[in-house]
Amino acid sequence: MGLTKSLQRLAELDAIVGRMLQAGRIPGAAIAIVADGQTAFSRGYGYRDLEAKLPMTAQTVYPIASTTKAINTTLLGMLVDEGRVAWDAPVQRYLPWFQLQDPLRSAQVTVRDLVTMRTGLPRHDFIWNENPVSRANLIERLRYVEPSAGFRERFQYNNLTSTTAGHLAGVVSGQSWEDLAQQRILGPLGMASTGFAMPAAGEVSLSYHENSRREVIPTQRCHSGDTAPSGGSIHSTVLDMTRWIALNLQGGQIDGRTLIKPETLAEIHTPQMVVLPADLAAPSPGAPYAMGWFVDTYNGHARVSHGGYLWDVNSEVSLFPKDNIGIVSFVNFGCHRLARIINNYAFDLIMGLETKTTFEERLAGYEKEIRDTRERNASVRRISNTSPSHPLADYTGSYTHPGYGTLEIQRSKDELLLRRGQLEVALQHWHYDVWAPQESDMFVIHTQHIFERANRLSFETNADGAISAFSWLIEPAIGPARFAKQDSSK
Repeated sequence: MGLTKSLQRLAELDAIVGRMLQAGRIPGAAIAIVADGQTAFSRGYGYRDLEAKLPMTAQTVYPIASTTKAINTTLLGMLVDEGRVAWDAPVQRYLPWFQLQDPLRSAQVTVRDLVTMRTGLPRHDFIWNENPVSRANLIERLRYVEPSAGFRERFQYNNLTSTTAGHLAGVVSGQSWEDLAQQRILGPLGMASTGFAMPAAGEVSLSYHENSRREVIPTQRCHSGDTAPSGGSIHSTVLDMTRWIALNLQGGQIDGRTLIKPETLAEIHTPQMVVLPADLAAPSPGAPYAMGWFVDTYNGHARVSHGGYLWDVNSEVSLFPKDNIGIVSFVNFGCHRLARIINNYAFDLIMGLETKTTFEERLAGYEKEIRDTRERNASVRRISNTSPSHPLADYTGSYTHPGYGTLEIQRSKDELLLRRGQLEVALQHWHYDVWAPQESDMFVIHTQHIFERANRLSFETNADGAISAFSWLIEPAIGPARFAKQDSSK
């Protein structure tokens, strides 16, 4: 495939992405393409800062989100090459204290189980959401949360098992995961604009979402650094990411240097787990999961890819190994999750193919998600003319779950507040001893989450009549979690 012909076709991409930004009310996006071993195209569109009208470029820094998972498995693969880690060795060989709720299952979990997300655990992301504890402490909490499937029964997308695998790599190497990633991947690839935190200044993209009034507003970015191996901290540019793409397309080699054995990288790219067709994390229905990558066929061409979503930034890295093409996109309005669509359009232009899924179809799906969410919240049953069983002061205090940690319930005039770190959610009395999260500009309006009105907190009393706990549905597949009130007199 000639680069000249490809670039001529890619001239049409400007108009396509421009229409996406306008139709989706998206502030900005960026894309870079590697073809035949060269960066064939890189460009920014729209704004990285909507209010200040600062333009997006190929050098704009974004959080790369869960596309980090492939970096994580590549680091582990390098340790496999050195004989320091084995994919099918028990995790407890490297982390003797590792434990899930079931001791027998705990002893059987392997490194491969962690990165292929088949331990039986659902996401349990509230363990780390705005909960600044150590990475080791996050992993220790896994013993206190329930599985929702049998061991190795099925794939369930999971940030915490990926984080565990990354922590294991750090322990084995005697370094922090961040130092290991810098030394083994970011440094050798020359990814000088890539780091482990959002830069305090410079060409950095803000991120945005729609509130309930359909206004596009900046997103508050909460703590997530402890989940760095799964995608909680790395920030990069599309230009820097072309180096990462090139490493994968070139069998683990870059500039004549081998960073990982080709056979190890090939195993990382090989399907490991069947994914249920309804799993929305997959790039296509039922696309199997490898190790940090999904593997499928797009428009008749083999594809290895992974998306990411963090702080309302949507990222996507797509590899087409047989065509020697790789594409990375970032979008700073995550609600539509259009990064994958942009990558698809770009690939189709290069190859002269008709696009299978249009951005208009994705936007229509987004509008349906909003309608479904509004209907779900509007249908929540409420019994009128009821009152709390206790004065508001009796509900306040610290409430703890051994896995999810501690939450504070505070009084705010005639209502309650739920707080943890920078997270603050106003609660509205619903009926009896049940409170519901009030509508907030902090949260997206198109998808189910734990802070929507339909997910209410139910307080309970003990035998002495005192408020003693509340129950809250965090993982729908396993039922409500119970947060016990702590005795303030101790």
